[in-house]
Amino acid sequence: MLRTAALGFLDDVAFYADMIDAVRHDATILAADSSGVLLRLGSGTYMLAAAGPEAARTLIETIDAQDCGELVVHDDEAVALAQAHLGFPRAVPCLSAAYLGPARPCEPRPDLRVSPLGAEWAGLVSAHYGTDLVGREYVVERLAAHAVWGAFRGDELVGFIGLHPEGAMGMLEVVPAYRRQGIAAHLLAGLTNRQLARGRLPYDHIIVGNVASEALQRKLGFTISTRRLTWVTPARS
Repeated sequence: MLRTAALGFLDDVAFYADMIDAVRHDATILAADSSGVLLRLGSGTYMLAAAGPEAARTLIETIDAQDCGELVVHDDEAVALAQAHLGFPRAVPCLSAAYLGPARPCEPRPDLRVSPLGAEWAGLVSAHYGTDLVGREYVVERLAAHAVWGAFRGDELVGFIGLHPEGAMGMLEVVPAYRRQGIAAHLLAGLTNRQLARGRLPYDHIIVGNVASEALQRKLGFTISTRRLTWVTPARS
């Protein structure tokens, strides 16, 4: 049993949604006591929450940099420690958003058809999603994992949404010509309900400064954390 009351791990569900969902599913618990929690997911992502800088340092130093694909740090003071130990130059601060309510109504849209996207959509998805943070290879992998869904108007792709390997919802984009038509909300509501039906905790990470995404989450009833977490990642090749 996780002894994490000192961290508020279970009390602040919106902020720790990623770790809570991971513990419920495929995470390996490497450490869990009143000083900190360290998880490893099958994707190679690590997640860390610590009671203070020294506790964070102790846990970070147990991570094999060769095994770590990326680290999600839930404490601002631990970001520099993680970068120094892992040699990862990138730090992306985010807010956490979690849907904590029951399945939400997802109104039918006769004008839209939502279906999984295959590998043939890699070029178009990459062009609209942007690959400055993840790279085209990541988009190809997500499509191969059947983890991206597209909204179609007729035969035309007008938007898409996906699941990241750790379980976060994301990759939400609407083709510019079709924005402000409720397509993003329709896609996010649909994936939220799909996650609930699978027994998952629907959550996503909003890069700090993305006010449009934050507004959409609030509109759909997501709870948004007041604290920041940070993705510490290697440079994209």
